[in-house]
Amino acid sequence: MPHNIAVIGAGVIGLSTAYKILQDIPGCKVTIFYAESSPNTTGDISAGFIYPYECGQDATNQAQYFRDTMEYFRAIFDRPDAFEIGVSEQSGFMLKADQNMQPYVFTEFPNFRTASEKEIKHFLRGTKHRPVYAFTTWICECSKYLPWLTKNIENLGGKFIQRKISSFEELSDFDFIANCTGIGAKYLTSDDQLTPVRGQVFAVEAPWIKHFYLSGDYYILPRLTDVVLGGTHQTGDYNLEIDKEDADKIWKGCCEIEPSLKYSKIISQHVGLRPKRKSIRIELEQKILNNKNVTILHNYGHGGSGVTLHWGCAMEASLVLQRHLNLVQKL
Repeated sequence: MPHNIAVIGAGVIGLSTAYKILQDIPGCKVTIFYAESSPNTTGDISAGFIYPYECGQDATNQAQYFRDTMEYFRAIFDRPDAFEIGVSEQSGFMLKADQNMQPYVFTEFPNFRTASEKEIKHFLRGTKHRPVYAFTTWICECSKYLPWLTKNIENLGGKFIQRKISSFEELSDFDFIANCTGIGAKYLTSDDQLTPVRGQVFAVEAPWIKHFYLSGDYYILPRLTDVVLGGTHQTGDYNLEIDKEDADKIWKGCCEIEPSLKYSKIISQHVGLRPKRKSIRIELEQKILNNKNVTILHNYGHGGSGVTLHWGCAMEASLVLQRHLNLVQKL
């Protein structure tokens, strides 16, 4: 009998987990249940900037997840349809070091370095901030990438059902349930370690901006067709409405970094909730659901690094399940 697997969540974590399981476990049946799909996921709201951010203090395994995801994007970028998938390469500067910067940042970005004084004078108007770092990374635009993942899942036989899941008991007919619900896992699992970190951003039309800029609370992130300006990181705040005071601060802060942005055209504003946890949860849990033993595969708690770590986490989640099924050797 084929393994019957339910995945809860159609964001970047849910779709990548479903896709990797379909690739790795022959003959399995995968059904994705979702309340929201692209373009209404947290990943769609994010800039898709590949950099570890708000992903907890426990960095165990994070470097490997990051490395695996970077290699995955490298392979996609080499494809002729990379633009349609939503993956692009981006270089830029960090003006203020992230106080919670993960140590692997210095080793895993292939060209992470201290910017030269000539670069600082030319690109950053001689900012007094020191040190200034320069590096190259990827941008993954979920408005393109998630539909691409969805198509690949369907091509492998995956099914989609739009239905909000409020309890694991609703899916007791399945053998396995992958919990990829982001901040929703706080209610589905009663996980007190999970907390929202509110993010508010602008999307603007500014095609002359070619470098990214990170400076403390503020960031300027060019994408394929727009530029994302942010942001906020308000822990414990569930407000999904646009806050004018936050918008004014973001606009002022970003225009101080790059004054030409005051001539840009505002396209839209968005708010999302990053699902932050001390450590990312990727593990199995056995539950009795309606008198049946069901295995839950958790994959949530990625903070602001869902896109940044997603493929490495999908690989790990799939491997955990394969070990449970004795498809690969256990450690």
